[in-house]
Order: sequence, then C-alpha cells, then structure tokens
Amino acid sequence: MEDMICYFNGKYIRESEVRISLNDLAFWEGFVYDIARTYNHVPFFWKEHDDRLSRSLHYTRINSGLTSEEMHNIALEVFERNKNCFEPEDDIIVVFRISRGAKAVHYSPLPPATPTVLINLLHISPAYESMAKIYQEGIHLVVANTRQIPPQCLDVKAKILNRMTNTLATLEAKMVDPEAYCLMLDINGRVAEGSIYNCFMVQDGKLLTPKRDNVLGGITRGTILRLARELGIETVEMDLWTYDFYNADEIFIAATTFTIGPVAKFNEKLLPGPIPGPVTQQLLSAFSKLVGVDIVQRVVNYVKTI
Repeated sequence: MEDMICYFNGKYIRESEVRISLNDLAFWEGFVYDIARTYNHVPFFWKEHDDRLSRSLHYTRINSGLTSEEMHNIALEVFERNKNCFEPEDDIIVVFRISRGAKAVHYSPLPPATPTVLINLLHISPAYESMAKIYQEGIHLVVANTRQIPPQCLDVKAKILNRMTNTLATLEAKMVDPEAYCLMLDINGRVAEGSIYNCFMVQDGKLLTPKRDNVLGGITRGTILRLARELGIETVEMDLWTYDFYNADEIFIAATTFTIGPVAKFNEKLLPGPIPGPVTQQLLSAFSKLVGVDIVQRVVNYVKTI
C-alpha cells in the first residue's frame, strides 16, 4: 500500500511519519471523527461532513484551531496530493480525527493547549468484495442485546469514536451469524441505529426511520430522505420497534461507505420480495443518478476483474 500524504498538526507529511504521543487524550477519552468519500473520484457531501464535524467539536469543547471551511480545504488538498495513488475504478474515504491533544502531566486538571488533528485517505476498493455481496445478496440484520448509550449521557448526534458499546453490539450479532450486521436499541427498547450506520424500513410504500433524538444525523440518511421526497415516497421519522421491523416489507441500512445496504434477513427471518426491494432500488438508482455513477455496478464490475 502506498505511503500516502496526510495532514497532521499543520503539516502535509507521509503517513509513515505521523507520531502521536502516548499521552494523547485520544487514548484516554476518545476523539471526534468524521468520514466522507468520493464517487468516481469526485468528492461528494464533503462540506456537509465538515459542518457536522464542527458541530461535534463544539459539543465536546475541543478547539481544533481550524474553521469548518479550513478543514474542508485541507481535506481537498490531501485528496489532490494523493490522486496518483488511486486506480480509475477505485474511490477513497477521507478520515478526519481530532483529539484534545497530549497532556504533559496526565493528572493535571488543565486541558492540553494544542489539539491533535489528523486527516488522511483510505482506499475503498479493499471493501468492494463485501460491498458487492451486500448489494447482490443483502444483509442479515440482527438485534443486539447491548443498548445504545442514552443521549442524556452522550449525545449520539456527535460523531465520537470511543463507543465500545457499538463494538460489543457488532460482536453479539456475529455470534448469531459471522456475516451479520447489528441493530441497536435505545434503553427504552426503541430501534436506534447500527454500529456505524442508520436504518430504514418500508411499510405499505412508506419510508420509515427512527427520529433524530436517538440517532446520528447521517449525511447519507439526510440525502436519502430528500431523494425519497423528490420521488414522491412518503417519509416518516418516528418511534420504531422490533415488532415493526419483523413486519416490514423492506429494510435497508445507510452509511457513507456503501451508501445503501439492502437487508435480506431480520433476526434470521427472510424478508418478502426481491432484494433489493422496489423502494430500496428506487433510492439506489436516485442516489446513483445524483452522484453520476452506478454505485452498485461500479463495485460489481471491479470485483469481477480481481
């Protein structure tokens, strides 16, 4: 794998040159992060991700020293400096990671003066094989026992990477099926989201998704809701329960990397109809049209060549 250029604390350097202090609070309290991607080598929704990152930083009281616009421009510069590293069929993810920084003395009550800011790129192509399987065969979605952290403790709308609960929920789902994806509930038993993705269901032609009070405001999620309304599909954000998912006509999950992932089984129960279902397929087609490339076919064609 290429030693790509990244942005680290004010400099553009090789990834192999990045050095993070053992005293960095990323190891102790976690860090704020966000990811965006390209479609056919064109950045999409990067400004929206930058704005969400800025909101997460405000919530956690971390001053990155950069405005949302500056963060956006740095990401574009990292992308430009690495363009020669990507195959024509490949796309990339840009990863933003910001911690409070390193403490000279860990038990000091004072926060570090300088944050740690890292922006780097990842190839998407290593995930294409699993993505092709998602599109062609669908996902097995399994409800985990581990509940989502309640927003009274840590607001889920902030994108923060210190949630061991999400990992435990994923491991629980994989105890049922090694290829399963998890669905997390909140402490009241309402459907919340997956470990790193939002969820949707279709019932009688309506597109239903959990309310914003207990889910991350996904950029892909918001785009899907907008496209659905443009297509004349009724959309409802509401309290949903596992009962509703057992009776769904269609289910899919949504994330930046794979965009829309149709669900074939829910808790080992096969969903009726084709995979993807008609509404899911409509939304996949509309998203593909929006970004100017057939999302599914691009991945499937790449997998056929390897």
